[in-house]
Amino acid sequence: MLKAIIFDFDGVLGDTYAMNLEVCKIFKPHITDESFRDLHNGNVYKTQDLSFDKNEEIFHASEMKKRFEEKHLFPFKKDIEKLSKDYKLFVVSSTSEENLENYLRCGNLLSHFVAVLGKNTDRSKVVKFKMIFEKYNLLSEECLFFTDTLGDLREAEEVNLPAVGVTWGYHDSDTLQKGKTLRIISEFDEIVSTIEEFKHNFLNK
Repeated sequence: MLKAIIFDFDGVLGDTYAMNLEVCKIFKPHITDESFRDLHNGNVYKTQDLSFDKNEEIFHASEMKKRFEEKHLFPFKKDIEKLSKDYKLFVVSSTSEENLENYLRCGNLLSHFVAVLGKNTDRSKVVKFKMIFEKYNLLSEECLFFTDTLGDLREAEEVNLPAVGVTWGYHDSDTLQKGKTLRIISEFDEIVSTIEEFKHNFLNK
């Protein structure tokens, strides 16, 4: 039985790519659009190109929080509200919990999520997935994960978490196909239909 939906935030629920690259280039001016996308082929915290010291991390978070507005949320409000009635919803992200909560409050979405796990919880999404499974008594196959990066798909595969790739974020379809996905979607309205199809297939196994 499908019990929970896990969302990455940046590039999935939030349109943050351009502002994130802009802020990162303040510290890492050599980063290009292509190299920035490539950094998300794995865990971004395991690469030196995106390693900030404490003060830089604080500045980065502050700049992102300052720049983020409701217009940067993709149009999922009604879908999130509907899904939260039937499933436990989670956000698992590399962004700080403070900023994630701020972003979700912009669209009055925070209350629809059971938990928001960011970089302060742990910098490994593998660890955060396992925390969700254990704390909320969930099996990996009872969850469905939506992400826009190859790195996330690889971390989801480590815990046998079924995942769906979305192409409106950091990585395109060709890159996402290098990971293990149930499918790759390119339209916002495919999220609910994909969840319903997964639920139907689950019930008919």
